[in-house]
Amino acid sequence: MMHDFYGAFHVSVRQRYRLRFLVCMVLAVLAILLEIRLFTLFHDRCTAISSGNSHPASLYVPYRYDNGNDSVQEGVYRIVDEKGRIGYADEHGNTLIEPRFAFGFPFENGKAKVTDTGEQKEVPGSDGEYHYWESDDWYYIDRKGQRIE
Repeated sequence: MMHDFYGAFHVSVRQRYRLRFLVCMVLAVLAILLEIRLFTLFHDRCTAISSGNSHPASLYVPYRYDNGNDSVQEGVYRIVDEKGRIGYADEHGNTLIEPRFAFGFPFENGKAKVTDTGEQKEVPGSDGEYHYWESDDWYYIDRKGQRIE
């Protein structure tokens, strides 16, 4: 004989359906929240930590560009520390170059244009939507962060 779980609580059929619906909704919301949190943990930390030979990029946030995270170019994307300095991480989340530059462009042809000085300025007429970095001290670095000529 099969035992009725709800029979012990003396609830009507309608109340049983409501309870089942409520339990299902709570479980669905928890599953969504956990999936988002676990994906974030996996993407930002687990893959970065797995290499063991560099600091995880999750210590930093991806550089925000064009309403989203910086895209991977030549296997590298820009990261930013709490002071706004720019560094670089590989596509697996390993920090290649610790954030230390005032500003830096994405890698192109094996090198990135960076500067240690300057200031961010608004593009005239953009109503604060577009900005550029002004500096008199630009130079190029390789993927190890070494200055190149």
